[in-house]
Parts: sequence; structure tokens; C-alpha cells
Amino acid sequence: MSDYAYRLTNALLGSEVVPAFLRTKAMRALGFRMSTEATIWAGANLRSKRITIGSGVFINVGFYHDGYDELLIEDNVRIGPYVRILTATHEIGPSQQRGLIEVLGKPVSIRDGCWIGAGVTILPGVTVGRGCVLTTNSVIFEDTEPDGMYAGNPARRVRDLDP
Repeated sequence: MSDYAYRLTNALLGSEVVPAFLRTKAMRALGFRMSTEATIWAGANLRSKRITIGSGVFINVGFYHDGYDELLIEDNVRIGPYVRILTATHEIGPSQQRGLIEVLGKPVSIRDGCWIGAGVTILPGVTVGRGCVLTTNSVIFEDTEPDGMYAGNPARRVRDLDP
């Protein structure tokens, strides 16, 4: 599919006009790797098909994946509104140009059972451990350990959760 056709399809699929159940069916028909038991609400912006979505996943309004590298969302993950997941970054570089032009892709993984709060940003290369809660507006810049609550910018483990 050409870039224009993909962007048009992505815009249509993200529209409020398309019901969630139909969005999932259409995305699967277009080659997205996602469970029939996943739900994606309107306003999602998936910049590529480099995403795998497991069973029982719920993605709320305004979700954004930059699409540069792979995003794995395992089973029973809940993602709140306006969550951003980035998989592209740049090397720091010398003082004349700190952000080098070449893009560096780093995949992101969200393990089973996580709850990602509204407005969370997950940065390139992060693995969110099984059963984690990421609180509203947190910025996740490094891997999280399973069954923990993470909060803040930068996010830190603030509480242990029962497995």
C-alpha cells in the first residue's frame, strides 16, 4: 500500500464514524497483527503496521504509535486515553549537532496485564514488565520490573503490587 493510501486508511480507521468492532475487523483484513479480542477506540494513530496486539487489549482514544520500530502489546493490557509510544530516536552526537539526523529504531514491549494511564509517554527501547501500572502522565524511559506501580517524570517505582 502506498504511503498516501496507508495514511488515508489510517485516518478513516481512526474516525469516530467507524465503530470499534468494525475497526478491529478492518485492521485485521488490512494485515495488522491483532487479536479478534482487541478493541481500539477512535482517534488512534498507528503510523505503520509494525504493531502486534494481543487478546483482551483495550486501547482508548487518542493513542499514538510512531510506527518506526516494532510495538508488542501482549494480552489483557489496558491503555488509557492519549498514550504515546515512541520507537524512534537519534544518537546524541557532537556539540555542533546533538541530535544526529540518522534515525535509530528501538522496539517497545508491553507485557501481559498492564494498565497504562492517560497521557503516559513510553520512550524507545522500553519493556514494561508484566502486571505494571503506569500512572497518568508518567514518562517511562527505562524498563520496568513486573508488578509495580510507576509514577512521575521520569517514572520511578512507587509501589509493589501483588502478583
